[in-house]
Amino acid sequence: MARGKRPVAAIAEAKEFAERMGYSWTDNQNEEFAFDFFIHKPDSFRAVAVRMTRNRIEPEAFFENLFPDEIAGLRALPFPEFILRELWLRTRHERTWRRLIVYRPPAAVGEIGWWGPDSYTNPYAR
Repeated sequence: MARGKRPVAAIAEAKEFAERMGYSWTDNQNEEFAFDFFIHKPDSFRAVAVRMTRNRIEPEAFFENLFPDEIAGLRALPFPEFILRELWLRTRHERTWRRLIVYRPPAAVGEIGWWGPDSYTNPYAR
């Protein structure tokens, strides 16, 4: 569903980031599904899509408008509700990840806050 090539280098960095948070990862073996890999540990299982963007993301941005294809693809995954869906974003000039949790409609997309799970610190949280 995403436009352009898959961000291979960013996906490799994202896997290292997941390992630093204590997750193991498994690649997506089915190209039909709009995610890059699973992350898992005993109490959590998530499907992750990784995207790079050229432009800075404004603090008040609506992610549904900025990444409609990626969010629609994650929402369309044929997995049970307990498998969380995340979109990890990185801009070209910011060397940190922004983790978004994608809920099924009518719920919105939520950014993981300052002190999120997994000892993750989000410098963009308000």
